[in-house]
Formats: sequence, structure tokens, C-alpha cells
Amino acid sequence: MNYLGCDPGLDGGLAALTPEGLVLRVMPAVAVGKRRQLDEQAIVQWLMQFQPASTRVFIEAVGARPKQGVVAMFSFGTGWGLVRGVCAGLGLPYELVRPQEWQGEVLKGQPPGSEYLVASRLWPNAEWRASERSSKPHDGLVDAALLAEYGRRRSP
Repeated sequence: MNYLGCDPGLDGGLAALTPEGLVLRVMPAVAVGKRRQLDEQAIVQWLMQFQPASTRVFIEAVGARPKQGVVAMFSFGTGWGLVRGVCAGLGLPYELVRPQEWQGEVLKGQPPGSEYLVASRLWPNAEWRASERSSKPHDGLVDAALLAEYGRRRSP
């Protein structure tokens, strides 16, 4: 069985727990003028490698945050809907999971902000940086991997 986690933001990530191990992908984005937007084709191609009968997708269900602008929220909502639509089109079953729900499960007993610590303990050989030039872990990759782990733990 494959368990996919998706942090659908522009700076989000995709993660797959497969029988072979953890596969990570920074949420693909392309430049459009002075802004960036999600790369629909890259998302489709990444998700197409997983067979619907043996895959479950867990998408973070988040809403507006205080002081977040209208353009940012529209962009985030577009990405959230895009991932859901691609999953539906490919026949990949998905579940929307609130951050409090997955964090309560996989971070139980850990102090706030310990997502990277937990992820690096679960997968010590994973590369958490967005690129070799990055100096810190990519939050979207960490969250996506932990979402996939939440899905694995919750599945029968």
C-alpha cells in the first residue's frame, strides 16, 4: 500500500510512503510573471506513478490564517482544489485532514514545533532540504511526510 501526504501550499510538498521507502517532492511551481503558481502537469505526473487500488492520499485541510492576504489565500485555495481535482481525475482516493488531527497523532507527547525532529527520527536518511543550496529543512516536505505517516497509522 502507498500512503501519500500533501501539503498543498505553494511552498508545500508531496510525500509517498511506499513499500520501498519514503519518496519526497517539493510542490512543483512555475514562474508566471512576477508570481509563482503550481505546476499542474508536474503534479499530475508525480501522482500518476501510483495505482488507485493501492494508494490513499491525505491532503492537509487548512483554512485562512490571520493577516494572510486575499491573493495569498486565493493562490492557496487554488492549489488545494487542484490537488483534490487531480486525485479525483486519477481515481486516487483522498481524505482531507485538519492539521490538529494529524499533528495530534504523529506528534503526540512532543513539544510544539517538533515536526522536523519527529520526521528526521522516522526517516533518518531522508533529504529534507528543498535543494542542495538550502540550509534548513523544507517545512512542506516535513509536513507532507508526517501526513503520509498519519495516513499509514490510521489505515486498516
